[in-house]
Amino acid sequence: MKSSLSPLTLAIAITCALWGCHDEVTPAADHVFLNGAIYTADAGRHTAGAIAVSGDRIVFVGDSEAASAWIGADTLVTDLQGKRVLPGLHDAHVHPVETIQIDKCDLQDQALNLAELAVFVGACLDRLATPPGEWLIVKNWNFTDGNKPADNLTTLRQALDRAAGASPVLLENSDSHHFATNSAGLALARNPAGEQIGLSAATLPGQFRDLAPYIGVDASGEPNGEVHETVYLRLGVSRAVLMNLAALIPEAGQIPGWFNRRGITSLLEAAYYPELSPVYDKLAADGALSLRVTLAQYYEPDDYKGGDDEVDVEAIMVQARATRDKYAAVDNIKADQLKYFVDGVLEGNPLSAPPGLPNGAQLRNFYQPLFRLDPATGELGLAGYVDPDSEACKALLARGDQPLSQSETAAFNASNGFYPAQCLRYRGVTTQSDQTTRRFLNAAVANDFSVHFHAIGDRAVQVATDAIAAVTTGKPATNRHSIAHAQLVSPEDGVRIAALKIPVVFTYSWATRDFGYDATVIPFVDRISSLQAMYNPANYYMQQAYPARWILDAGGVLAAGSDAPVVSADPMPFHNIEMAVTRDDGDGPLNASEGIGILDAIDAYTINGARMMQQADITGSLETGKKADFIILDRDIIALANEGRTAGISDTRVLETWFDGRQVYRQGQ
Repeated sequence: MKSSLSPLTLAIAITCALWGCHDEVTPAADHVFLNGAIYTADAGRHTAGAIAVSGDRIVFVGDSEAASAWIGADTLVTDLQGKRVLPGLHDAHVHPVETIQIDKCDLQDQALNLAELAVFVGACLDRLATPPGEWLIVKNWNFTDGNKPADNLTTLRQALDRAAGASPVLLENSDSHHFATNSAGLALARNPAGEQIGLSAATLPGQFRDLAPYIGVDASGEPNGEVHETVYLRLGVSRAVLMNLAALIPEAGQIPGWFNRRGITSLLEAAYYPELSPVYDKLAADGALSLRVTLAQYYEPDDYKGGDDEVDVEAIMVQARATRDKYAAVDNIKADQLKYFVDGVLEGNPLSAPPGLPNGAQLRNFYQPLFRLDPATGELGLAGYVDPDSEACKALLARGDQPLSQSETAAFNASNGFYPAQCLRYRGVTTQSDQTTRRFLNAAVANDFSVHFHAIGDRAVQVATDAIAAVTTGKPATNRHSIAHAQLVSPEDGVRIAALKIPVVFTYSWATRDFGYDATVIPFVDRISSLQAMYNPANYYMQQAYPARWILDAGGVLAAGSDAPVVSADPMPFHNIEMAVTRDDGDGPLNASEGIGILDAIDAYTINGARMMQQADITGSLETGKKADFIILDRDIIALANEGRTAGISDTRVLETWFDGRQVYRQGQ
């Protein structure tokens, strides 16, 4: 954006061209930006009028008059004309490889009923000419909206059987935690010994019992098509197949431009699987990577278990050190973090029979809600809850491990109005034992790695916090270990997170009301009278969901991550910033008291993200000596927030992105 110069700036430029505006003490800069509203994100949260850049560094930050001393005969001068400038944004939790655009079977988050889903999947099989016996991967399936019974189809398995017959199909929700498959896919399941025996009511309690929390079943115990977390690996789907890696590698060059045009100059690859190496190798080979990329390496712990069922954490560290060393000599890529999943997610399935419970780790048991579908409108409603202390449940539990037959299950349901499985007391699961989590973190620290913890439920957040507390010494300004998501945080753990200065990476656009999604979470966490009561301020969920303001006020550190392509391949930083402030995407705020200030939100996307990625010495704020990473916006988002016009923040467009002192994006180019 080399805009026309104001008369004052033009006069300065002409004078400098003729006489020079520098001396031996103040050399001329390569580029000077004047008359801006430049938020520096420094310790004092200052706003400057001008910056000067030489090479890849900022050499001056201050007012426009003083900046004139940096203008020489060859200096390029830009009059910002009052435009807002921010440091380059840091997306501290994102999956950039999966934002690459390729031809694929993509549901694009549409909420389809089961009949419509079957038609869509069948059309993909024809369009992509998937060979018989090969997997069809369907991206961006919407797990929490749609999927309602239609045309005599009641389960996802039935819908996909109709669509594909003998061809195996795998639907992937955009968050990569929820999947669905058909009978052909279930038949390919292999037991821990690698034998193909298939997933069924007969095999699930035995050889697949470790998968039970992640398999959806119908009233008779048969898999209903839902599979969650990494069960797809047991079906024989590799991550390379899931991602269509072969098609992504040639398109690696999309990544820098995709993020630069949104003002993002640094990011954390939130799950660097070894399979992704060719993509980043191509980016490195192409050169001029206009992003600072931190890789959070992920190695599936179950792949490193021996006969004693113990995870060989040292073997993981050997792999991690090799990857770190590999990228040490590559400009703008470093691999000094590890990713660790403490739990899964908090979404249950109200539409399955019995309703599927969440698998995220909670401090208290999930409730067992009874849902109903209105036959006239198809709308979901809440009919009540199962009482696990009822006489029916007590009698059932008295049977011990003796299973019910299909006819007994049907009779129980007819007599009591709920399924036997709903007598279960269950508070979710952690992916590994707490001891394994601690051993993993201790090994990471011994090998000088930071760990980025995925933790959703409040018990998972507690496990991560316990582990971090055990290895934290002194009083760090920002802890080197971080927690992503933190959908629910107990008050006690919020205090500890703040005191330990653990960066919490929220996706702020999730901290809003979404009735369809919330119906898959809140009725399991809170006992409510109806779905319309989900947003009662007294609910535990409403008090503790994404508690950004609470953690901030307690002295904690907030960062920001889009988690793209979850919900959208667009990382939408300015939409996330608006939601961080308002918690309201048009349906009323989720819990308005947890909204943060506009500068807090910007700091989460800039200096706090840089601190979390351990690069605040070179970026994250606009200060003398730091890298010249900054963006120029089409509107002043700070003024919008201060004037109560936050609704305009989401529509912000980046006019220019500068990285290492060079323009890497300009609107319209």
